[in-house]
Amino acid sequence: MKITVELDQLIDLTDIASRFVAKNATLPILQNIYMKASIDSLIIRSTDMEKYIEIEMPCKISAEWSITVNAKTFLDIIRTIEEKEVELSVDQKSQIMTIKWSKDNFEINWIPSSEYVALPEVPNDNKIVLESQMFSQWIEKVEYAVTDKNFSPVLTWILLKSKIEDNNKKLIFVWTDSFRLSEYKILSNWNDNEFSLIIPKNSINDFKKIADYQISKENNEIQVKYSDNLISLQFAMGKIKMTATSLLIQWNFPEYDREEIMPKKFNTKVLLDKNLCDKSIKKIWILTRDINNFIQIQTEKDSITISSWKTDKWAWTTTIPAIIEWDPITFWINWRYITDFIRTMEWDELLFNIVDNQKPLTVEDKWNSAYKYVVRPLINN
Repeated sequence: MKITVELDQLIDLTDIASRFVAKNATLPILQNIYMKASIDSLIIRSTDMEKYIEIEMPCKISAEWSITVNAKTFLDIIRTIEEKEVELSVDQKSQIMTIKWSKDNFEINWIPSSEYVALPEVPNDNKIVLESQMFSQWIEKVEYAVTDKNFSPVLTWILLKSKIEDNNKKLIFVWTDSFRLSEYKILSNWNDNEFSLIIPKNSINDFKKIADYQISKENNEIQVKYSDNLISLQFAMGKIKMTATSLLIQWNFPEYDREEIMPKKFNTKVLLDKNLCDKSIKKIWILTRDINNFIQIQTEKDSITISSWKTDKWAWTTTIPAIIEWDPITFWINWRYITDFIRTMEWDELLFNIVDNQKPLTVEDKWNSAYKYVVRPLINN
């Protein structure tokens, strides 16, 4: 009972599937991937009971079988192979899988597939079509605004919602960790039912990895289905098909678009070159990295002065040109919040919109009005 598969594809797809395997599961089967040889394809599945994936890839089959094997062990083995194809054979009596190529044979134990969990199905009632390239870029523009560990579980998830704005249908991606928030809006032709979905950060990161793989194979469409408690993304890359599914969190995302959280009226605007700002902050980082991440920004007539905390050993001050509108201001801010945003900008002009030194300020890529970033300054009484 053997099959022959293309090795590069098998490595890439097993690597993706292994991201969906439970990391510290008490049940050994949840550390395994499900493999089924059927007709002319190999189906690979994995899950940690919160997110799921099913992959279908072409292969040459002499007999049908289905098993589960330890994901890490299997992936580590096939990564050592230096061949174009590899042969996988299964012995039902001994419960041994043999991985064979011209130089070596590996034998590993497997667990019957009958013990593997069933993957959930999402109804076809609600669908959206997204471009893979854009989907990957949207995630990059919001994912940095949340930490992996947070006191509130809802703040380790991303909000994906629909909204009619300016007579246009839009999709909105939002991420926050309560100290900062990023929002990205795009035009989208979704159906007539508005929706609001909260997706785990880990699932979103894995979805992005699949989208990036799809882009590398020159395919650029994702079919998205969702229900009250599930979201499913379907990817196609020639003869390779993937369906990635995640549970949704049943929670109300904070009402972030209120004036006190995302202000819309400002007393000061500061426009400057993002590269000059980034370089200046990185200079100060040399001194602040061992104490804290805060810097002071003070507006002048046609420049801003960025300075570090002053100690008995050192202080750092640098001045860069800027266009200042309206009232002068001085405020403290976490410099990492600024450099994280600069890293995702497409254009060179960085815009600060400031109410005062106590309230949240917005940071924008001047030429990209769809992208907003809100940061809480350090309140220094």
